Amino acid sequence: MTAFRLIARIGLGVGLVALLAGAIAVGASALAAGDWWLARQPWIGIGLTLIVVGLALTAVSAVVLVAIEPLGWLRLLAVPPALFVALLWGFVLLVGLPTSGGPDRDIATILYSLPELLVITVVATLLIASPLLVTRIHRPAPRPTPQQ
Repeated sequence: MTAFRLIARIGLGVGLVALLAGAIAVGASALAAGDWWLARQPWIGIGLTLIVVGLALTAVSAVVLVAIEPLGWLRLLAVPPALFVALLWGFVLLVGLPTSGGPDRDIATILYSLPELLVITVVATLLIASPLLVTRIHRPAPRPTPQQ
């Protein structure tokens, strides 16, 4: 179980790094161009690909960690964002969005075309790991041992 937990933590870390690197590449290319819609290739493409990979790796690793970590009732906080992200990605992949023209388009292209969906998906994916963060922050302090 400890090896599985270690693999999931490494996956979460790598996913967050990929997500951050993608956000930096997308933001820098849009900033250099002066507008989101004028961002140049290959930087916007590399950034969006890193964001998609980071989202997938972060979501899977966070769900695995939430399932195996001893979180207690905080595990319930992870269920709504996980379901939202899973249903959203499933809907986009299988049905497509009305503005995307169907499921045959690339996910990175859909996220580029709908920046609102990009923000919602990133926030919802990061919320999956929120119980892990809450348990790390709110640990009870150890009780002092009485001096004799």
